[in-house]
Amino acid sequence: MKQNHYNFIIFDIFLGFILCFAQALVSELIFQNWLAKPRSLRYPSRELRAKSQPSILMGTGTMRFSVACIAALFCLLAGLPALEAKEAQTIKISRISAKKYGDKPFIVRAKSSSKLPVSVFVNGPASIDKKGKISLKGAGKVRVFAIQMGDDQFTPAKPEMVTVDIAKVPLVVQAEDKKMNEGEKTPDFTVIYKGFVNGESVKNLTKPAVAKLVETGEGKRKKQKIVPSGSQSKNYSFRYISGDLKIISKKKSFFGRN
Repeated sequence: MKQNHYNFIIFDIFLGFILCFAQALVSELIFQNWLAKPRSLRYPSRELRAKSQPSILMGTGTMRFSVACIAALFCLLAGLPALEAKEAQTIKISRISAKKYGDKPFIVRAKSSSKLPVSVFVNGPASIDKKGKISLKGAGKVRVFAIQMGDDQFTPAKPEMVTVDIAKVPLVVQAEDKKMNEGEKTPDFTVIYKGFVNGESVKNLTKPAVAKLVETGEGKRKKQKIVPSGSQSKNYSFRYISGDLKIISKKKSFFGRN
C-alpha cells in the first residue's frame, strides 16, 4: 500500500510536468510564428531579421523555463525515494541486578519496536561473546549499550544504556596462631586467605597482607596479638582476623632454678 501511494505521487508529478512543458512549447511556437510575419522592423532584410532571432534550441525565456522544468522533473524522480518518510523505532533493554566480581556470566536482553536485531556492547571490566553473554573481568562500573541502526523502512533508534556497579568480593585475611618459648626468637607470622574467586590466589593481589605483633591489655591480661593489615586489590575487599601468640614460660625448679 505504501509503495502504491508513492507510485501515484510520481505519476501525478510527471503528468503535471508534461502538461506544463506542452503549454510552454505551444506558446513558444506561437511566439516564433508571430515573429516570422512581415512587418516594418529595423532590419534591412527578412533574411537578416531571421538570422537575428533566437532559435528554439538556443531558447527564449519560455523555452528555457520548459527545459528547466524537465531537468527538475528528472532530479525529483531520482531523489524521490530518499524523501520517503521512515518509521521511528525505540529500544528496550533489561535492567541488571546487583553483581559482584566472581558472579557467573549473564545475558542482557534488548529488543527494538521494529523487531530488527539489536547490537549490544559493553564498556568497563567486562566482555561479551557472540551469544550476548557478559562475563565480568573485575570490579567497577560496567556500561551496557544497545544500538539499532535502522534500515530502508526504519530510522536509527536512540541508543539505550544501563549501568551496573560491580562490587568487590569480600576476602577474609586471617593471621595464624603461633607459639614460642619464653626468651626465644619471635617466629615468622603467616596469614591465610579465604574467598578467592575464578581460581585466583594471593598472587593476584596488588599488595598482600602483612602481620605484626601488637600487645594488648595490662598485667595478667596482657596478650600478644598477631594483627594482619595492608592488603590492596581492585577486585577484593578485606576483613581481617587477628591471631594469638602464645608464649610458653620456662618452668622453675623447687630451688628457684630453671
